[in-house]
Amino acid sequence: MRAETKNLLPFIISVSAAVLATVGVVLYAAVFSNRQLTFDASYYFVCYAIRDNALSADAISTTVSNYGGAGYVLGYDGDFYVTVACYYNESEAETVRQNLLKRGLQCSVLNIKTNEYHFANADAKNGKLFSGNLNTLDSLSRICYECANQLDTGKYSQAEAEAVLEDIEDGLQGLKKANPNNCFTDEIKRLIAECETTKRDYIYSKDMRKLQIAILDCIINIDMG
Repeated sequence: MRAETKNLLPFIISVSAAVLATVGVVLYAAVFSNRQLTFDASYYFVCYAIRDNALSADAISTTVSNYGGAGYVLGYDGDFYVTVACYYNESEAETVRQNLLKRGLQCSVLNIKTNEYHFANADAKNGKLFSGNLNTLDSLSRICYECANQLDTGKYSQAEAEAVLEDIEDGLQGLKKANPNNCFTDEIKRLIAECETTKRDYIYSKDMRKLQIAILDCIINIDMG
């Protein structure tokens, strides 16, 4: 699912950098003010089915995975989307969509933009922690993306993919420690469990894309209320 026009270089974040991000290293303009956190990001999901219901989405997610796509069912704004892959700019997503169309796979591009998050606890410390969480999760999603690209091109061995997965899990463990009991806690535990499941078997690019989208799901749908 790699866009053919771009040769992406591998990128591995260190555990220490991931933990630093939880305490305020800002990759996006994250602004906390009066129970409101602003985090601007844009994600482009290549989806097999648009606005499906939960049952039909689950039914075809395995088919998409067998085809080589992520197969992750993303819930958003009351609809369900069976995702093939996710990109950080529109041109890459559209290139992949066109390539899949030529191969007979009907896909669309879903653009989801994040902006304002609202939460009840207006404590500035919480705002800083939550903005750090979002930045770190975004960074970890990009690591998954880069690893998937390297697996697609054969530049990563299984040992290298496993090392990247360990780094991602370590980053999530850092987040778990920093968020022992808040709105992020259960989501972080879910992502750690996803890492554990992924590393039990041979790691394919689709597995890293599924983990990438699972992380982005947290960013998009986290309820801070």
